[in-house]
Amino acid sequence: MKINLMKTDYVRKQLLSTSSGAGKRVYVGMITALLAIDVGGTNSRATLVDMAGNCLGKGRSRGGNPGSNPPDLAAAAIIAAAQAAVADAGMEIDIAVALLAMAGPRVSAMEPQIEAAFRALGLSGPLVLSGDLNALLPSAAAAMDGYCIVCGTGAGAVRIRNGEIDDVTDAAGWLLGDLGSGYWLGHQAAMAVAAALEGRGPETALTKAILDALDIPLTNELLDGRSAPLQLLINAIYAMRPIELASFAPLVIANSDDAIAANLLAEAEGYLLADFQRVFSPGMPGPVVLGGSIIEHLKGLPAAIAQVMRAAGHAPDIRRSGDGSVGAVVLALRQQGIAVDEAMLANIAASVTARTAKSIIPA
Repeated sequence: MKINLMKTDYVRKQLLSTSSGAGKRVYVGMITALLAIDVGGTNSRATLVDMAGNCLGKGRSRGGNPGSNPPDLAAAAIIAAAQAAVADAGMEIDIAVALLAMAGPRVSAMEPQIEAAFRALGLSGPLVLSGDLNALLPSAAAAMDGYCIVCGTGAGAVRIRNGEIDDVTDAAGWLLGDLGSGYWLGHQAAMAVAAALEGRGPETALTKAILDALDIPLTNELLDGRSAPLQLLINAIYAMRPIELASFAPLVIANSDDAIAANLLAEAEGYLLADFQRVFSPGMPGPVVLGGSIIEHLKGLPAAIAQVMRAAGHAPDIRRSGDGSVGAVVLALRQQGIAVDEAMLANIAASVTARTAKSIIPA
């Protein structure tokens, strides 16, 4: 069902244009809204929009991915982001749907806690769970069919058909996969530094980079039978949550002229290309959306993807992802039967970008 927004009573009644010329909107009465939350390993970003996709409020908190955060902390982060968005809106709202575009595994134990908190915020409709990869395509394209390749904290590829995930490769989390991801790069870099410090691996510029990041001096002293830098590195690494190893990925990128770092980036690129090849269907041309903070540093990946598509007889349509929050909003709108075309997608993106997120970090 496609809704003509300009003729919908609840939009007309709740949305009035001001005559100030500032392009602002004035809402009156109870506002029907949608809550969309982009849930990642590092950040949870909530967006509250009206039924035309105009941003009413934004909120953010720490990561809510239950695969890389304890479930209770993950749920608290998601709730805090939603609370911040509602507080930012500062108006009386009826939330018709709350959609979580969530990275990581489904943890059913979280859902009652989240739903109860959302009901208190004004949720009258369903709580809908979707994968974060499902939100990647609509962040950059209105097409219902296409491909997404993501390489951020995690990594993987999906084929989207008729707006739903049709096939997926990797994106299995740091314990089971995410090969080539920010976590993978950071973990491999830490292992390379440990090997170099112990003399069982080649020297690398990553040694100084990682030790400096951990405030560990590079000395010849011994500690507990090991070189002091190695022992202090071991102590520091095991004091971190595993997913925090992703923080070393920027050091790999910054030292890409180092042989070890260059090899890691090339290996990551190979993993992501292989992921795409596994989900690519020669009969479906795209578009292909690339997302994540690491993927832009895999310089040869777009050309390699384009070659796969040309070999199948398709002109490559490769795009960088937009804001994941925008993709989550599109999914929430579709839940209400609202079709989103390219023009509406652009308006949603502009509205979301124009508003600064209110931040709440739960205790």
